Amino acid sequence: MPTKKHLDTLLELKDNPSQSQRSLAHKLNISLGLTNSILQNLIHRGLIKAQKMTGRKILYLITPKGMVQATNFIYDRVRETQHYYQYAKDLLIAHFTNLYDKGARKAAIYGTGQLAEIAYLSLLDSPLKLHSIITDDPTLPKKKFLGHEVLTLSEFAQKISETLTPENLIILSTVSQEKDEKGKDETKTQSLKAEIKKYKNIPKTIQIINLESVLKNIKG
Repeated sequence: MPTKKHLDTLLELKDNPSQSQRSLAHKLNISLGLTNSILQNLIHRGLIKAQKMTGRKILYLITPKGMVQATNFIYDRVRETQHYYQYAKDLLIAHFTNLYDKGARKAAIYGTGQLAEIAYLSLLDSPLKLHSIITDDPTLPKKKFLGHEVLTLSEFAQKISETLTPENLIILSTVSQEKDEKGKDETKTQSLKAEIKKYKNIPKTIQIINLESVLKNIKG
């Protein structure tokens, strides 16, 4: 059975058969020696064939057998993504229900990526209600996300002043974790907390939950 690197190589060659071994190694983030070894293995398996061109250039063509393998691999990746989507949604629904039991009533989603989309759909199936969606990049042009207007922190602060019970509001941060200069895990949530302090309308005690951390801790 081919490894993931073998299959990744197969997909790269499917899209661009004329690229060099060096270019392939760079895209796959592996050594030139390993790239050569993988190509030889794929040739041996009958998944690709090497065609010599002018000079030292070699064209690696995917065979019908290799095309079937690549198609199956793409299907498996899509199925894994769908499985993760449903798995994460189920976990977040349970987590949001738990937050509701502890007194939370409304949630603002911070970010507009894939995890924000999962969070939004999870809210629909939980007792928590959506308050607003906040952009993590205020420099982007005005846009809508899943049919809702995306607010800047300033606009969010204004909306907070119109909220009757802001103490029941939480923020769900969907931005990815990053490493700080010392290599320790840090999230943009910390930057969000610092930004929030600039707005008097936003309660300083507002709870901010990083959903990526929530999913990692539950899975762990």
